[in-house]
Amino acid sequence: MTRSLTQSTLPWLCLFFFSATALNFDELTIGAGNFKLSPFDLLFLVIVAIKFSRLGQPGAYALPSSSVIIPMALQCLALTYLAATSFPKPGIAGPDVARDLRIVLYFMSIPFLCYKDIDSASAYATLQRTIVISGVAVAGFLLAEQLTGFSVTEPLRNVRLAVWLLPFAILSIIYFPGTLRLGPLSAYLLTLFLFVALAMSLNRSQYLQLAVTVALAALLGSQARALHKTILLFVPAIVAGLAVFYLIGYMDVLIDRIFTVQELEYDSSYGARIQEMEGQMDLFHQAPIFGHGAGLRSWVMGEEGFELSTFAHNSWAFYLMKFGIVGTGLIMLTPLAIMLVSLIRPYAHPGLELHRRYMLCCLPIYITVDSMSGGLAYAPKTAFLGFMLCYSLSLAANAAATEPVVQRIRTGLGAGRTAHHG
Repeated sequence: MTRSLTQSTLPWLCLFFFSATALNFDELTIGAGNFKLSPFDLLFLVIVAIKFSRLGQPGAYALPSSSVIIPMALQCLALTYLAATSFPKPGIAGPDVARDLRIVLYFMSIPFLCYKDIDSASAYATLQRTIVISGVAVAGFLLAEQLTGFSVTEPLRNVRLAVWLLPFAILSIIYFPGTLRLGPLSAYLLTLFLFVALAMSLNRSQYLQLAVTVALAALLGSQARALHKTILLFVPAIVAGLAVFYLIGYMDVLIDRIFTVQELEYDSSYGARIQEMEGQMDLFHQAPIFGHGAGLRSWVMGEEGFELSTFAHNSWAFYLMKFGIVGTGLIMLTPLAIMLVSLIRPYAHPGLELHRRYMLCCLPIYITVDSMSGGLAYAPKTAFLGFMLCYSLSLAANAAATEPVVQRIRTGLGAGRTAHHG
């Protein structure tokens, strides 16, 4: 029996992703003490409600494949630990505890809440369209800001915009133009649009992320002719984008931003980050095993200075400070297990294999690069990570369902009905 749209978490997952990346504005949040309720928080609750509404179905209690059970068991262990240790302590407010726990819950829970509903070629097409549409919206907001306040002497930067999404939207256009129904010209123009927005964000982490992502895509994407498309699509877009920057006098700003990496010791924001990380590690050394707990607040240079504990430019320092070695290890086992079971082994099904290679170009580099600038300690980014881990976990689940069919075809025992997981 086919599930109706209202019973599936897929459309709500896509709305959750879009709101976390493209609608992350202060004007849309509702304050509750130090906790800010955003649209994606409400959509997460909708997803949870849908899952509870389906508990009456017999299939809700069927055991998943071993590739899903392993990370799910680790998730349950980590959630049990958090439930037992994250009650408010003296001097720690309840909203602060909730704020920290939601950061963890998004990337630990979203994969298991939604992976079952990503079970067809049309579902994967919906995910890809969501990534690209969200990327175009982010790029549109960023370029609109540039048009209204453009300056080469005081360049605009909006750190709330989800610039981290743009490399993966560009990669989607390279890997899945047919799925996205893009012709050569529209694919090129979209790539150019996204690249110009990314470059004008002046975000060095995403420059690195884009370079590594596209390089990996060219190496791993033989099935999608990614190297060919990179040469014919991405390289001309870079050339055209740089020509645009030259014409508007922005080239010097871009060059200065890239090549001042060697002079970071003179950068005041870099000095502040060093102070933040040193303060976080000092707190970690005070409670290295179990941490200070969720909700801890502390500052560098007093309460008017830099807050260490509600945001961290180094995610690992943030987790070690809050949850200690034990808690950090348990929390990180879930995403690590999902990546291991879903991305390490090639799939026999060509559609799933193409998506696996796409995720190989996305997830590892995102976690590696963005964790050094707060990627796992900032709710919109962990919402994004939850979506990507859900995408990844669905590949393992669908591969487990498809393997018997593929084996029957290979051994000549009958084709049966093939699953549509392209």
